[in-house]
Amino acid sequence: MTRTPTTSRLLLTAGLLLGAAAAHAAGGYSVTAAQENRVSPGMDRAAVQQALGTPEINVQYLNEPGRTWSYQVIGTESKLFDVDFSANGKVLSTSERIVDDRT
Repeated sequence: MTRTPTTSRLLLTAGLLLGAAAAHAAGGYSVTAAQENRVSPGMDRAAVQQALGTPEINVQYLNEPGRTWSYQVIGTESKLFDVDFSANGKVLSTSERIVDDRT
């Protein structure tokens, strides 16, 4: 089988797109405002993950009852959507915050 330059470019482009998608999935998902509205107090972690995907940040802050999941908000570079969980894994609250990347 002889590949033409067009076929090689097409295969390269497809490979790059798949690689970018895999890298994005490994780092967590970004969300839209409509997706943020799907999350409400009382939901469990499985329901949140089904609605939003894997969080970009998954952390347990000191003096907090449960974990906080953070998602990048689509269309912004510095806004995160946080989902705060109770000790038993239910959503306590949600919020957006600005992250200042300047040092």
